[in-house]
Amino acid sequence: MLRQCLESRAQVIQLSIGRALGINAALTCMALVALLVACGDDQKPTPAATFLLSQAPPSTVEDYMLFVQEFSDGAAEIDKFIGAFSEAIRLDPNDSNAYVQRGTAYVGKYTATLAGEGEYEKAIQDLNDAIRLDPYNVDAYIARGNTYDLGTDYSIDGLGEEIDKAIRDYDTALQHIDKAVSLDPNDVEAYIDRANVYRFKREYDKAIQDFNAAIGLDPSNPKTYFTRGLTYSEKGDHDKAIEDFDKVILFDPNYVHAYNNRAGMHIAKSEHDKAMQDYDKAITLNPNFRWAYGNRGNIYLRNGEFDRAIQDYDKAIAIRPYTFAYMGRGNAYFYKGEYDRALQDFNAAIDRTPTLPHGYIGRGYVYLEKGEYDKAIQDFDTVIGLDANNSGAYYGRGLAH
Repeated sequence: MLRQCLESRAQVIQLSIGRALGINAALTCMALVALLVACGDDQKPTPAATFLLSQAPPSTVEDYMLFVQEFSDGAAEIDKFIGAFSEAIRLDPNDSNAYVQRGTAYVGKYTATLAGEGEYEKAIQDLNDAIRLDPYNVDAYIARGNTYDLGTDYSIDGLGEEIDKAIRDYDTALQHIDKAVSLDPNDVEAYIDRANVYRFKREYDKAIQDFNAAIGLDPSNPKTYFTRGLTYSEKGDHDKAIEDFDKVILFDPNYVHAYNNRAGMHIAKSEHDKAMQDYDKAITLNPNFRWAYGNRGNIYLRNGEFDRAIQDYDKAIAIRPYTFAYMGRGNAYFYKGEYDRALQDFNAAIDRTPTLPHGYIGRGYVYLEKGEYDKAIQDFDTVIGLDANNSGAYYGRGLAH
């Protein structure tokens, strides 16, 4: 659910390949955007921010998932945090919050690498220890719920069990937060925590209600506006999301994720020029922000500027490879008729994320154009097995037969 919430912000550009072949060209994962705009008819001056998001260290699973995108080697950056939290635990083995923070950092590293050193298991162990030391630690339940959530998205064994565990942790967190709010109706952090839990459970109206309460109590916290903007985005209220991302940029003009997310909302509204401006700004602020290159490449792809799209996908992949950059570049090569290069990119996308249908459908159409109909049918069958409602796969399979 957490990763799906993040990805629901990303704009899937639907492309027609050949004969109206719907390919999800590129998922602008965790897309965030912004261009300075007037904040509706609200004439109240914006209060000074209590802190700058662009300078704030990560503290939640979602923070780390955003943080790793700002570096060419996000995992190495997270290792610094893990080292610091490990030292805190060494000095005080009973510090529940230190285990929460280290466990959360392990989750961030896991999402950055999706491999190898057991970060997922280390995260669960740390969060279990945090709850053992303090059974009322709300942050621990939320972080562990997020971790189980990601386990379902990244195909950890026991997928159904992980979903159930995530829901149980979110519900336990809600029970503790409800008590905190009843004891102190002015507890800003409790409202924010509860809003985030509702958001992870996709109960968006309840989440927005709590974010509103938190903003009413503390209108100077930019992160609350940012997260409410993400909630509006996930709910499909693009205008409200843009208003919140505008507010974040007024607080902190250097926060790249606000620009990247606002661009995603502009794309959803078919305001591609505004989206392009926001991606340009994000890249200016951080030339290593790979998502902005990939997302801008999606716009070039949509506009038929295939060479410029390939340049942006090349840059994104050079910074740090990711699945949807390969898919986007594969689509660009497909449109240029460079089928062997397209095939290489779709293979790379499938190797990295074999549970997503996008790479198979792209490769299926490449095989179709190359006259390798049996291979095309096999790929379209795989897509249908993953997504039984994918019309492009049925259409392609019909052409292959």
